[in-house]
Amino acid sequence: MRLSTGLRNHLLSGGSLRGALNTGVIRIYSGAAAASPDAAVPGTATLVCVISVSSSGTGLNFEAAAAGGRLQKSASEVWSGAATATQQASWFRFVPAADDGSLSTTALRLQGTVAQVGADLNMSNTLFTTGATQTVDYFSIFQPE
Repeated sequence: MRLSTGLRNHLLSGGSLRGALNTGVIRIYSGAAAASPDAAVPGTATLVCVISVSSSGTGLNFEAAAAGGRLQKSASEVWSGAATATQQASWFRFVPAADDGSLSTTALRLQGTVAQVGADLNMSNTLFTTGATQTVDYFSIFQPE
């Protein structure tokens, strides 16, 4: 996963990763990923799903405390969203709900890959179908030693 300049600056200035990402959403795209989390979403990318609490649009939350060097999704929340396009998911951004996807060096963004295995966000099926609910059962951010 890659952190935007804004998120890195937030962390280096004493902010918490949990605080920066809580109440955000995961936007999943098809196509080539943006060159960096600071870059605008490419015009060739298609938004295929927005993950929120129980597909409601309500922002996602993490557990109150990290454990074992990992910050994990809140176990009490269902992270899901209805696919808005029939496309192959390939990358995502975890962003504040109001993020417009434009070029920014101040936005708090986490960007990563989507695949069935070996990605930053592993999904049981990466071919999304319009209207089908997609669920993220496990999501954790690991802080290396």
